Amino acid sequence: MHSKYFGDSYDIVKQSLIRWLAPFGQWSVHPLFTETTNPTEATAFAAFLDARLLSDAVLAANTNRLSYFGCASTCGNLLLDPDTGLRLESFGGTRAAKYLFADEFIRLIGERPGFLTVVFDQSHPRGSPDESLNRKLDHLSENGVFAFAYKSHACFIVTAQDPALARRAYAHMLRESQLPNRRFILNRDLE
Repeated sequence: MHSKYFGDSYDIVKQSLIRWLAPFGQWSVHPLFTETTNPTEATAFAAFLDARLLSDAVLAANTNRLSYFGCASTCGNLLLDPDTGLRLESFGGTRAAKYLFADEFIRLIGERPGFLTVVFDQSHPRGSPDESLNRKLDHLSENGVFAFAYKSHACFIVTAQDPALARRAYAHMLRESQLPNRRFILNRDLE
């Protein structure tokens, strides 16, 4: 996340998503900052979301990613906010900090089996994210993760290790948001 974009339309969608899922318990946010951020701004972002801030540490090319995500391994419901989104394949270099990798995401979900884990995901080809989201949902399903995606200009993937929890979250979000169900894609295990 870049703090200079705090308050943009993507953040309003993040806030709405957490409000819709608030009955599932307290939320924490790991912003995955890619630049040094003023701690006051980081705290304001978390307050805006009504979530507990896990870290204002910067994710850089040379960051030990396992340690970086360690603060999220024991929290409850979790929103992960990478600059670009979820990437199935891991890679190195300066661009890596813009992504959350699927193996990291799956590990965090598995470490907190009774909670929801959500990732902001803009890493799709322009136009329609359907194919990209379906590929990611299939990958999660193959790894024992139950998930659905909200597709819009601001896409999100909502996951749980418990299928009943994922189904309840989907039904609740559909009811609370009053969004048309065509805005959602379910992985094959939730259909």
